[in-house]
Amino acid sequence: MYTIIYILHIIVCVLLVITILLQSGQMGGLGGIFGGGGADQIFSTSTGSMFLKKVTLILAALLVVTTIGLTIFSSRPVLESIMLK
Repeated sequence: MYTIIYILHIIVCVLLVITILLQSGQMGGLGGIFGGGGADQIFSTSTGSMFLKKVTLILAALLVVTTIGLTIFSSRPVLESIMLK
């Protein structure tokens, strides 16, 4: 279970970084890196901006949940098998 949460945590981290970089901020963001006009037209509208904000919020919430899950699982004592004793 720990491994599944750990892999999910890494995936969420990478996706969160990508969605933050795709958002256009004061300097324009990296939204136009995919060929200039095509991706910029998709993300330049208010609906595209709202979509990225919602995705960012969902990913941030998932990051918090997976972080708490990893903390809980790592703080539990490891039960040893009777066969190992």
